[in-house]
Amino acid sequence: MLKSIFRISTLVVVVSLFSACKKDWNELGSQLIALDDMIMLSFDTLEIKASIHKEDSLSSLNTSTSFLGSINEADFGGSDAAIYTEFRTPSSDVVFGDDAVADSMILTLKLESYYGDTTSTLNINVQEMLEQIVTSATDSLGEDSTITFYSSQNFETDNINLASLAYNAEPKTNTTISLALTNDLAQSFLDANPENFVDNTAFQEFFNGLYISCEQVNTGGLLLELDLLDTQSKITLYYHNTESDSLNYDFQINSNADKMTRWSHDYSSTNIESLLLEDNIDVAYVQGGAGLRTYIILPSLESLKDSNYVIHKAELTFPYFFSENDSVFTIPSKLGLAAVNSEGKLEVLTEDQNIQGASYFDGNSNVLDQTYTFNIARYIHKVIAEGYTNKLALYVPSSVLNPERVLLSNGTENPIRLKLFVSKQ
Repeated sequence: MLKSIFRISTLVVVVSLFSACKKDWNELGSQLIALDDMIMLSFDTLEIKASIHKEDSLSSLNTSTSFLGSINEADFGGSDAAIYTEFRTPSSDVVFGDDAVADSMILTLKLESYYGDTTSTLNINVQEMLEQIVTSATDSLGEDSTITFYSSQNFETDNINLASLAYNAEPKTNTTISLALTNDLAQSFLDANPENFVDNTAFQEFFNGLYISCEQVNTGGLLLELDLLDTQSKITLYYHNTESDSLNYDFQINSNADKMTRWSHDYSSTNIESLLLEDNIDVAYVQGGAGLRTYIILPSLESLKDSNYVIHKAELTFPYFFSENDSVFTIPSKLGLAAVNSEGKLEVLTEDQNIQGASYFDGNSNVLDQTYTFNIARYIHKVIAEGYTNKLALYVPSSVLNPERVLLSNGTENPIRLKLFVSKQ
C-alpha cells in the first residue's frame, strides 16, 4: 500500500525589503517588487495532505457527446462506458402502408473521436430498454420537479441482444458505426398499432429506447466518443409494402430525446481501493469519466494572519508521473481546482479563476516540468483573512466528457508545493 507520513510541501515566503503602506492583496503589487530586494524564508516542516475520492455525483444526462467502450490498465483498473438513448419520430401519424414487411433495421452512430488503444477490438451489444428515462415528476400538488440522474444510473433492459458487433477502429476512414438490429424488432414496428406512431409521446411509450454497451476488456481497450445529435446517428428501418419494394424510415436522436453515458469503474486490481480509505498518501490519482478526484488539505496559515504580510502571488504546484502508458491513455492537458466546503461540495475559486482570468489561474500541464500549477493568491488571502476552507479538490474538468487520467506525486522527493510571495506592510 502506498502510504507514508511525511513532511511534504515547502512553503516559500518571500519577504521584500520594499516598504509599502497598508493595503489589500492586488496583482499589481507583485510587479512593483524588485527581485534583487527580496529575502527568501523557507519553512519545510509544513504538511500538505492528499487523499483520493470517487466522483459519484456527476450527471451525464444529455451531454454534447456520449461515450461507449471499455479500457483496462494497471494503474487505474477497468473503466467502462455504456449508453442509454431514446429515439424520436421526425413526423406524426407515421404510416407504413399495407402488408409492410421488414427488410432490415440499422443503428448508425456518428464517431467523434477515440481514447485508448485503437488496435483493440470492442465487442458491442445492443439491448432494448424496458423503462423510460423520466426526467421530471409531478407531486400531489401539481408541482413539477426535475429528477437527477447520475452517471452510475441503471435502467431496466431486456437481456436479449438486438445486435452484436466485433468492432475494430479505423481512425482514418471510419466516421460511423453501423449495427444491424434484428428483423424481429423491425417487424414489430411495422405490425404495431398505428396509434403508437401518432406522436412522440405515444412512440416513447411503445419504444423506450436502446442500451448500447461493450464487453469488458482484460487489458488495453478503447473508448469511443459519439455524437448522438448528429443527423447520421439514427435507426433506419428498411421495408417494402404492396405499393413499393424500397422504402425506409428514420428514427432520430434529436435534442428532445434523452440520453446518457453510464460510467463504471473497477479498481479491484489496483492500489486505489485501499488508498480510498487513507487520508494521507504520497501517490494520488485524478481520473475523468466520473472517476476520481484528489483532495488536499493545505497547512494552517493562521500564523500569517497578524504578520502584516501582503500576498502578491501564491503558486500551488502538483507534480505528476509520466509512463509509457500515457502515450495510449493520455493525461489531461488541463486540470480544475475548487474549494471543498464543510458540506463536501465544491465551490469555484471565483476571484482567482473568473476575475483574474483563466490564463492567470492556469492549471495547464507543463510537459517539461511534469507539473500542473495554479495561481491562487486571492483564495489564500481569503483563507488567512476570513478562515475560509483550506481544503481543495483537483479534478478533470467536464469529467463525464473526458476520460483522461493522471498520477500525481506527493512524496518527500517531489511533493505538492505551495509558494507564497509577500511583502511587509
